[in-house]
Amino acid sequence: MNFSYWDKKLYPKPEHRNAVALFIKTIEPKIQPYATVLDIGAGGGQRSRYDFRGKCREMIGIDLDPRVTENPLLDRGIVSDGKTIPLPDNSVDFAFSIYVLEHVSDPIQFCSEIGRILKPGGEFWTITPNRYHYVALIAAYTPISFHKWFNQKRGRDAEDTFETFYRLNSTSALRKYFAHAGLEVVQLKTIEFRPNYLQFSTPLFLLGAAYERLVNSSEIFSNLRVNHIAGFRKVLGSA
Repeated sequence: MNFSYWDKKLYPKPEHRNAVALFIKTIEPKIQPYATVLDIGAGGGQRSRYDFRGKCREMIGIDLDPRVTENPLLDRGIVSDGKTIPLPDNSVDFAFSIYVLEHVSDPIQFCSEIGRILKPGGEFWTITPNRYHYVALIAAYTPISFHKWFNQKRGRDAEDTFETFYRLNSTSALRKYFAHAGLEVVQLKTIEFRPNYLQFSTPLFLLGAAYERLVNSSEIFSNLRVNHIAGFRKVLGSA
């Protein structure tokens, strides 16, 4: 089978091919010149697809990876495990994360930290896997050694593969834990895109494409789509 042929035939439009690009497009209008912006899980910038530096007052990133201090997309990179965010209370106007929530082991602590560092009215947005999608279900019941092997097949370095928990990756969990931290929902939806994770095998890619067509055919299947794109706002008057 010719992968390139099927890929172009099934996904001719760029907007159907890249969920992260859609996420960046969604949050870009929220990056204002006065804003202090925080990327949670910024890494070294090798895989990032945004360019917010210079469009806000300060672009900060945190990550467990020490390469974050050299990230050229940031004004300031801080090494942190994410369990605590080394920033003052009420100091961030806008925060976001790209494929980070699946790695959160303690949702209460994580969301509380988000609520602590955001200014009242500040927002946190995320794109993260849906725990009820088949990719997340497989990941949840396989060891990290399998994840590293699979990601290497996709062209991703083993050192960029981290343990997953999926404790903050359902609609109900997102609502519950962020509400507990004093944040209200701005947007909470699921999306299904081109099965990029299966492009190493044309037969599997076609199966993934068939699944994509099915779950996008009706809102009945919305809870089976691959990603959450969610936004939360710190309630005005919160400490």
